[in-house]
Amino acid sequence: MIKKLIYICAVMVGSLSGLSSCSLDIPPSDQYSDPDAIVDISTARSLLSSVYSLYPHYEYELSILGDDFCPTSIVGKDMSLKNLYAWQDNSITTLAESLWGEYYNTIASCNALLERVDNITLENASEEKDKAAIISEAKALKALCYFNLLRLFAPAYDKNPQADGIVLKDELGLAFPKRSSIETCTTTIRTLLTEAAAVENNPDKNGWLSQTAVYYLLAELELYAGQYGQAVTYAEKVLEKATDDMFTENGYGRLWETASCKERIFAFYTSKSFYAGIQFDATNGDYFALNPAITYGDDDIRQAYNVYLFEMDGKSRNLMGKYNKWNKESKSIQYINVMRYAGAYFIAAEAYSRQTGQEGKAIEKMNEYLEACQATPMEDDLTGTDLIEAIHKEKQKEFAGEGVLYFDLKRLHSGGLSRLSQWGDREDAKIKVDDYRWCFPIPRSEYKYNENITQNEGWPLNR
Repeated sequence: MIKKLIYICAVMVGSLSGLSSCSLDIPPSDQYSDPDAIVDISTARSLLSSVYSLYPHYEYELSILGDDFCPTSIVGKDMSLKNLYAWQDNSITTLAESLWGEYYNTIASCNALLERVDNITLENASEEKDKAAIISEAKALKALCYFNLLRLFAPAYDKNPQADGIVLKDELGLAFPKRSSIETCTTTIRTLLTEAAAVENNPDKNGWLSQTAVYYLLAELELYAGQYGQAVTYAEKVLEKATDDMFTENGYGRLWETASCKERIFAFYTSKSFYAGIQFDATNGDYFALNPAITYGDDDIRQAYNVYLFEMDGKSRNLMGKYNKWNKESKSIQYINVMRYAGAYFIAAEAYSRQTGQEGKAIEKMNEYLEACQATPMEDDLTGTDLIEAIHKEKQKEFAGEGVLYFDLKRLHSGGLSRLSQWGDREDAKIKVDDYRWCFPIPRSEYKYNENITQNEGWPLNR
C-alpha cells in the first residue's frame, strides 16, 4: 500500500507539472494511477499532503511587484529581478506562465482527491470526521488557488464584476472552457469556502487549513467583493480566538523562529530555504531593501523581526528581516506564513471604515492590535480616505515581504505605484492605476489550444 500511495502521488505531481501545453488539459483520471490506491483515511490524508506541496510560492516576486521594497546598489547583478521591479512585460509574462500553470495543477489535484475520497472505506465515526476534514481542506485549498488566480489575472472586482475572470475547472479531463465572469468566480469561491466552513475542523498543527483559516479566507473574499458587513462578520469570528499574548515580543517572534505559533492561523510547511533569492550573499547584502516609507516606533515589537540592519555602501540600511534574517543567520525555516490573526484585525478595520458610522469601530479595532504590539495608536478623529490610508500604512508595516500588499494595491486603486530609485531616494517611474499590466497575461500555453479563451487588454494574442 505504501508503494502504491507513493506511486499515485509521484505520478500525479509528475503528470501535472510536466504539462507543456494548456494547463487545463488535464489527463483523464485513469492516467494518474490506480484509483484503488486511495482506500482509507491514511492514504487520503497522505495524498492531500502532497497536494499542499504543489501550491506555488511567489511571495517574493509579488512583493517586488508591490511597494514592499526599493532597489539596492547591487540589484543590477540580477537583471531578472531588476526587470520585474520595473514591471517589464517579458518579466511579468514569465511569472504569469508559472503562476497559472502551478495554481491550476494544484486545483486539478484537489479535484482528483475530491472525486475519489468518497470511495474510501471508513472504520468508525472518528474516520468519518477525518474524511469530512479532508474534503473541507481540499475545497478550501482549491478556493485559495482560485482566489489568487482571480486577483492576478482579472481586473479588480469593483471595476466590472461582469468582466472576464478565470477558468473554473470542477472535474478532471480534457476541456476548453471560457473564462467565467468575476462575479461568477467570486460566487464559486464563496460556495467552496462556505461548504468548507460547515465542517468543524481544528487540527493540532497550523499546516492544515482549519475552520478558522476558512473563515479568514471568507473575510478576505468579502472585503475583495465589497461586502463589508460580511467581511466584518467573518473577521470577528476569527478574532474570537485571538489573545494579546500572540502579539507580544515572544509571541510575534515565534512566527519567524519556530514551528509552533499561536498567532499563525495557516502556513505551508517547507523543508527548503525560503526567501533566499533576495540575498546576493551574506557578506555583500541584498538585491532589495525595505521601502524607506516603512518605519516603526522605537517600542514597536515588530521592528526587530521586520527590519534587518546591514551596512551597505558605507551606511546602515534597513533590509527585510522575517525569513531573510534567519537565512542570513543560517537558522532553519519551517513554515511560510499565509494567514495570521493580525490580518483579521486589518480586514475588520478596513471593512468597518467603509460602513457609515463605523469609523470609530475601525479605529478601536486597529488600536486594539497596535497597542498589543506596543506600536503608536491611531488618532481617534480619522475619517474617510484618511482613515483607510492610515490602516493600509500600518498594514504595509505588518506584511512587507509576505506577498499580500500587491493585492491591496490593485484592489484599492490608490494613486498608482511608485518605482523607486536606488535606496528609495526618489521616484523613477509611476505605474498608473489603469495600467494594463495590473492584469497578468493569460499564458500562450493556454490560449494556443483553447479558442474560447480571451486575452487581457493590452497583452498580445499570438495563437
